[in-house]
Amino acid sequence: MKIAIIANGEISNHAVTRQKLADADYLIACDGGLRHFPLLGIMPHCLIGDFDSAPRALREKYTAQGIPLVRFPAEKDETDLALAVAHALTLSPTYIYIVAALGGRFDHALANVHVLAQAGEIPAEIWDETTSIQLIRKQRILPCENYRTLTLLPLTSEVTGIITKGLRYPLNNETLHAGEVRGVSNEFSAEEAEISIKSGMLLAIRCM
Repeated sequence: MKIAIIANGEISNHAVTRQKLADADYLIACDGGLRHFPLLGIMPHCLIGDFDSAPRALREKYTAQGIPLVRFPAEKDETDLALAVAHALTLSPTYIYIVAALGGRFDHALANVHVLAQAGEIPAEIWDETTSIQLIRKQRILPCENYRTLTLLPLTSEVTGIITKGLRYPLNNETLHAGEVRGVSNEFSAEEAEISIKSGMLLAIRCM
């Protein structure tokens, strides 16, 4: 089951985003992300958050239609997105899309990227109209599609045994350390890139 979480970040093109969400089986409105649903023309299956940023009238409209609401206190250790991902994992997903997690406050956007690690072995992706962010633990095949560059950055202190295929500047059993930027703005040389690692966690960021 593919699960999509719509957060409270920016969506600049709701039509394109609606197409991206077309194959999602379950839609989670993450607090203020609820505001995007009328513009997307879709219905959430669940509302999650402390609801400090979700429009009250809209929240009441959806709950009146029987949409379940999972509410948390405003004073908590986890972010609303982390709680939404935790809920998604209880549903045995095969893939998790996170939409509207970028833009706005930089600390929120950076924290949202770190939430990808919470998904464990379940493939998860932060997506907007120009960017796709995924976390590699072992290996991943990434299609070029319309993306112009692929950046590889370590999320852990180091990532070892990196092997890439299908990129203009290949890595062959190499190590990237936190603070290094050697993996920024690589380019596709094939229709898809294959990336494998031995240890650590590696962010793969495709940009148009």
